[in-house]
This record gives sequence, structure tokens and C-alpha cells, in this order.
Amino acid sequence: MHLAPETVSLKNGKTAVFRAAEPDDAPEMIAFLKDTAGETPFLLRYPDEVNFTEEGERSLLQSRSDDPSVVMLSAWVGGRLAGNCTLTPKGARRKICHRADVSIALRKAYWGLGLGKALLTRVLTLAKELGYEQVELEVISGNDRALGLYQHVGFVQTGRMPNAFRYDNGTYRDEIQMVRRG
Repeated sequence: MHLAPETVSLKNGKTAVFRAAEPDDAPEMIAFLKDTAGETPFLLRYPDEVNFTEEGERSLLQSRSDDPSVVMLSAWVGGRLAGNCTLTPKGARRKICHRADVSIALRKAYWGLGLGKALLTRVLTLAKELGYEQVELEVISGNDRALGLYQHVGFVQTGRMPNAFRYDNGTYRDEIQMVRRG
């Protein structure tokens, strides 16, 4: 989905530019994925599992940009990718086309500045404009900051998958399913 750039003020007085992720962002997006995977244990992959090629990432970003049902909103601070929030449909079938998944990640340097809330709020507004009636996400137990943010913007817990994450050290974490209607 193509979006006009938007400037958002952060709590530290800096500004972030929100815009759709573009194919030329591929190198920065790969670096972002590696960085964020190493900064928190709550994302899906370890840094060494971020093994995308620039061409593959460029192709993915192009396909998401061309898809009017997908939102991939990136936040740039001082020319650096600070955060990303993606909205993807559950599917095109009539029984599930009212639902979408949302995911979000921020570089640690931008935690606590209101960036996550601003990204998520913007994507939820776009979800409504696209006709999605229900937005869903998963959060890993122990990620209390994210859980609080999701509840603050209207998500409610609907379920729990025990032992959904197994870490290299042998410990496990549950996955909490959340939904926001409207």
C-alpha cells in the first residue's frame, strides 16, 4: 500500500517520519531485523536467522507495496529505520477477509518515546479504512511493555499457547493471543 509520508513528534523532542516501506529500504530493513532480533528475546527469530538476501527483501518489500490490502509502515528518525509495523490480511476468503494480523518492532534506542503507540495507532486507523473489522496479534509472555501497549490501544487477551517459544537455553515462554475489534 502506498502512503503519503507523515511526521510524528516523539517524547524526546525528535520527529519520526512514517512512510510505507519501499524496495530501496531492503539493506536498512535487513540491518533493522538483525538489530531488533538481538535487542529483545520477544521477536520470532534470533539475529543469525536473519539471512535474507537484499534481492529477496527488495522483492518482498515490492510485493507488499503493490498489495492494497497490506500495510508496511516504517518509522525513520534521522534517516535511520527506527521501527516497523505491518498489517497483513488473514486471507482473501470471505469467511476470514474481515481479519488482519499486526506485528511491530522497534529498535531499543526508540523504546519509551511513544513511537510504538504512534505506529500502532496509525496502522489500526488504516486497518479500519481498509475494512478490517478485527485485528489480531500475538505477544510473548513476559513482554509486559508490549502487553501494556496493546491493552492501552484496545486489544484484549483471547487465548494462550503454552511453550510457544523455545529458547536456545532450554527455557520456554507462552504466546498470548490478542484481538481488537473495530
